[in-house]
Amino acid sequence: MKKLIPAICISMLLFTHCKVVKYTPDKLPTTQIVFGDGGGFAGIETSYTLLQNGQLFKQVGTEGKYEELRPIKSKEAKEFFKKVASLQLYKMDIEKPGNLYYFIREANDAIDSRVTWGAGDYLPPKALISTYKDLKALAQSQEVIREIAKTAATKKAKEKKKEEKKTDW
Repeated sequence: MKKLIPAICISMLLFTHCKVVKYTPDKLPTTQIVFGDGGGFAGIETSYTLLQNGQLFKQVGTEGKYEELRPIKSKEAKEFFKKVASLQLYKMDIEKPGNLYYFIREANDAIDSRVTWGAGDYLPPKALISTYKDLKALAQSQEVIREIAKTAATKKAKEKKKEEKKTDW
């Protein structure tokens, strides 16, 4: 019995310590990567916010409602944070939007840096473009997964209604 009590205490400590915090759009942490694009005929900006715990949010328009996409693994998210940190956005002075523009913003307690590009006469660093493409591909894949799940849930609900109608006399 004396050996069991410390084991239980250690187990409880490990389980409570490993709990992942889930954020809501109105209570986001300061550490985040925001990326996206905008401009064009409508001039609407679409942004994605990636958090260190893997949560991913999408916002269409600056006043638009945040929509939570499927999260990624926190380990994968941390790799993106390392990749963006290695770009050292705070050292870049890139504010070259075009009719269509792209951006990456890194924010935490110490810095808040954003770079914007898209002007036809400006070629951004390859590492910036590569990182942006990786982030954008991540966001698009999570949107596709979410849409597949939403479609499957809708289909399942319709099938359930059909079954209920069959049993109703």
